Amino acid sequence: MRTRKILAFLCALVLIVGLCACDGGGDAAVTPTEVPSPTSEPTPTDIPATPTPTPNPLDSVSIKDLYKNEFKVGVALPNSVIGNAVLKNEIVTNFNSMTLENESKPSSLLDINASQKGLPDTYTEPKVKFDSLTKGFDFAKENGMSVRFHTLLWHEQTPRSFFTEDYTQSGTLVSREVMLKRMESYIRQVMKYVSETYPGLVYCYDVVNEAINPGDGDPNGLRVKSSFWYQVVGPDFMEYAFAYARKYAPEGVDLYYNDFNCYSKKKQIIDNLTPILQAGNIDGIGMQCHLDTHSSVAREVKATAQEFTKAGFKVQITELDIGTSNTESGFEAQAMKYKVLFTQIQKAKQEGTIDIDCITIWGLHDGVSWRGSEYPLLYSWNGLQVKRKRAWYAVVQDPSIRAIEY
Repeated sequence: MRTRKILAFLCALVLIVGLCACDGGGDAAVTPTEVPSPTSEPTPTDIPATPTPTPNPLDSVSIKDLYKNEFKVGVALPNSVIGNAVLKNEIVTNFNSMTLENESKPSSLLDINASQKGLPDTYTEPKVKFDSLTKGFDFAKENGMSVRFHTLLWHEQTPRSFFTEDYTQSGTLVSREVMLKRMESYIRQVMKYVSETYPGLVYCYDVVNEAINPGDGDPNGLRVKSSFWYQVVGPDFMEYAFAYARKYAPEGVDLYYNDFNCYSKKKQIIDNLTPILQAGNIDGIGMQCHLDTHSSVAREVKATAQEFTKAGFKVQITELDIGTSNTESGFEAQAMKYKVLFTQIQKAKQEGTIDIDCITIWGLHDGVSWRGSEYPLLYSWNGLQVKRKRAWYAVVQDPSIRAIEY
């Protein structure tokens, strides 16, 4: 009898414990209607975050190899970067085109002192020096990189003394005829030196840079006030520059006009360059593309490049950088913008709506960028090592980075 009572007590205890377990300690019990069906779609919160693999397989991707079937990928480099052994592997692994940032501009190549001392023999034959090219050109040659030459004619970084009778800053400006001879001499000397000393290294030249500035006084939109080329030679100086460049350029070397904010002055660019194209003296238009996270790739870059292509010009993006804030959200927005640009341009090239053969990033890391306070490039630099940013992973098509524009 006693045994039966103990068994009854134990059964009752088991029943009570079971009911308490079903109660769940205060959480609502799951009813049959709340049990997810095996075929139902999970909500976003049900999907666990996928951590980035270690090591990241994208770290072995080469940017230049990823886009080799569509276009070159270039980088602008000052001599200080070229001489840094820490950066060499990152450069040669990811880029197959190189632009010297300042070392091939007129202010670096013109030898004004020698031109002054050489008068009268140098009156129409200015002296030119090439020591600033050696380090960069040798680096490119040794590492299998092509060079885009920037730039032969530019109103900036060309001293006023190049345009005066005695090669002094305060001298009297020369005549149109004398300046055309100096222009031809300069272009001839530069192209002759490059083709003879580094045959096959330079595949294109920026012949004229930033000559169009609507509202500056010329009815066709040419830059007037700050351009001695316009003031001394006249509005047809670009036609002469491209004619001389074609005369001395090796066969197969392309000639470009280069400018910023092309989307806002594309009509003036096309109108001014079409006669030069018809004369056979220009091949393409360089779009600088100094952007920020609010820029529209679709409107400012893609649509403009398509219009240039439709007008008969090749296209290059020559000075790409995308400014942002020094925040996690800012760097993510920057990465998204880089990914949008590379994917849209790649697709347009594949579809044949943009005839593009190079995209050049204007600098290697933020520490050497002219827009350093806006952190615009693919790499950061702490003084000892270079680090790939989210922007770099965007260019190599990291699937965790969305290719959308706000």
